[in-house]
Amino acid sequence: MYCAHHAAVRCRSCTELPVPYVEQLAAKEQHCRALLAAYPALQWLPAVASAESGFRNKAKMVVSGTAHSPVLGILDMAGQGVDLSDCPLYPRTMQACFPSLSAFIAQAAITPYDIASRRGELK
Repeated sequence: MYCAHHAAVRCRSCTELPVPYVEQLAAKEQHCRALLAAYPALQWLPAVASAESGFRNKAKMVVSGTAHSPVLGILDMAGQGVDLSDCPLYPRTMQACFPSLSAFIAQAAITPYDIASRRGELK
């Protein structure tokens, strides 16, 4: 899967992204088999691959920026917000909700929590 955020080194949350998906799946299956090796009677069915993108069913986003200009995503190494509202792991239906959520935060003037100053209302 291609991710513009990963390619631009804005986000490194997906540590396995450079590994081809087929190899990721094989490694996970091998790991499971090793963990359950003490149970030789188990019947293993073939692994079922998920979609490579758009498969997340929840989003855990850090809210940074300001009350009037919130940023949904993660914090970079400098503690600055990185907008991940278009992250390819989220389905388009979820991505479509993020602008409304940002608008609500701005309209309600909810101050994002600032880790350094330990102030703010929204985490």
